[in-house]
Amino acid sequence: FVAGAAAAVLPAGDYVLANPAEGEAGLLQALGWILGAYRFDKYKDQPAPPVLVLPEAIDAAALQRTAEAVWLARDLVNTPTEDMGPDNLADAVKAVAGRFKARVSVIEGDQLLKQNFPLIHAVGRAAAKAPRLIDLTWGNKTDPKVTLVGKGVCFDTGGLNIKQGSFMALMKKDMGGAANTLALAQMIMAAGLKVRLRVLIPAVENNISGNAFRPGDVFKSRKGLTVEISNTDAEGRLVLADALALACEEDPAMLFTFAT
Repeated sequence: FVAGAAAAVLPAGDYVLANPAEGEAGLLQALGWILGAYRFDKYKDQPAPPVLVLPEAIDAAALQRTAEAVWLARDLVNTPTEDMGPDNLADAVKAVAGRFKARVSVIEGDQLLKQNFPLIHAVGRAAAKAPRLIDLTWGNKTDPKVTLVGKGVCFDTGGLNIKQGSFMALMKKDMGGAANTLALAQMIMAAGLKVRLRVLIPAVENNISGNAFRPGDVFKSRKGLTVEISNTDAEGRLVLADALALACEEDPAMLFTFAT
């Protein structure tokens, strides 16, 4: 991955590796370059990145799948919450789903209570943008079920147990679990893997208002267990609990959870 350090500082232009590595090492060498060339230019113009001329032996399709997924995850995490709230995160999932003809359903706001996702609702109910559960499915129903669950806390103030300013500064990244989940799902679909894929993302903003959930409150989870809140800054395990309970209801062959 040392080539990435060069890509981060070299001026725009086309470059060739004089002595490229071979096999898997060659693929990682090229990937390192591409990841080092990443620029986040949504809000500020950035210099054009240097371009690597790929050696002929490189599996360009595999390289592109990985690079696009990593850049997607980075873009989602780097976008500030004003433009990456629960609604925007749902839109990002729908955009990826549209590329691969996947299906997406979203349970939003008070519908979460009606459909038995009380913990997701409790964490996100104080925010201006309603909490939601994003559910993507793709693939043949007869293939092995693989489910990805990602923490989508689009901003975490800490709730009533509010964080100090220095700890709150980067909390736009608290949906990094969801970003990595969506990125992996994109890689799986782009590769056409023979799986029945499901992606579950509880998307919320843990904020403060008159109806924020409180220390000492007790909620019943989707699984039926009661949960006493001791600290509202432990919101991630709450939203994941309801999503994981739903995931387990169909007994997937493999279940992965991603959280910051």
